[in-house]
Amino acid sequence: MNESEQEKAAVGKHDKRHHTALREPDDLVREQVGGFVHFLHDYAVVGLAVGFIIGLQAQTVVKQLVDSFVTPLLNVLLGESVQRKSFTIASGNHSGQITWGKFVYVLFNFIFVMIFIYLLVKLFKFDKLAAKKKK
Repeated sequence: MNESEQEKAAVGKHDKRHHTALREPDDLVREQVGGFVHFLHDYAVVGLAVGFIIGLQAQTVVKQLVDSFVTPLLNVLLGESVQRKSFTIASGNHSGQITWGKFVYVLFNFIFVMIFIYLLVKLFKFDKLAAKKKK
């Protein structure tokens, strides 16, 4: 590369740097925000966040359903609070209490949450939306 070509290359590099420094701040912000929005869209972050929030709210509703209706029915059937049901195991000087009632309560809660979410997906036909998206 001769001397004049080197000067042109240096001027071109300098001009690009100088041009970038003179860009409007609004353009730089738009570019950064656009990149962020593109990231959110590509990785479906917004959909994931909305799904997470809806899932938390659905869990709250179902937990209250279990607390208000299912647990009292189980209490009537079992004769006392389900969550307090337990038994003790012992070996020599050591003993431990197995609180199976708490596990049953959480298991019922989990099952009802899964049923509730399944019914919501079917009711609002979200499964059809996912099938259309794949095509």
